[in-house]
Amino acid sequence: MHELSITEELLMIIHRRAEEEGIQKISKINLKIGKYSGVFTDALLFAFDVLSKDTISEGARINIEETGGSELQVLSFEGD
Repeated sequence: MHELSITEELLMIIHRRAEEEGIQKISKINLKIGKYSGVFTDALLFAFDVLSKDTISEGARINIEETGGSELQVLSFEGD
C-alpha cells in the first residue's frame, strides 16, 4: 500500500506550508488525483485518517477532484 508513504509526503508538504503561513489548524484539503496515478482514493483517505491523528490536519475534510490523467496534486488547503 504505497498510499501510506504518499500520504505521509503530502502531509509533510501541507504542514510545512501551513507553518510558513501561520496556520494552526487545517480544516480542508483539496487534492487532484488522476485515474492513472496508481493511487487508490479509499486507501489514501484511510492513510490520512491514521497519519493525521494528533496533527494540525486531524479531522480536516478532504475534497478530491478525480481526473482522467496521472497527476497527484495538492490544489489548496484551508485553515486558521
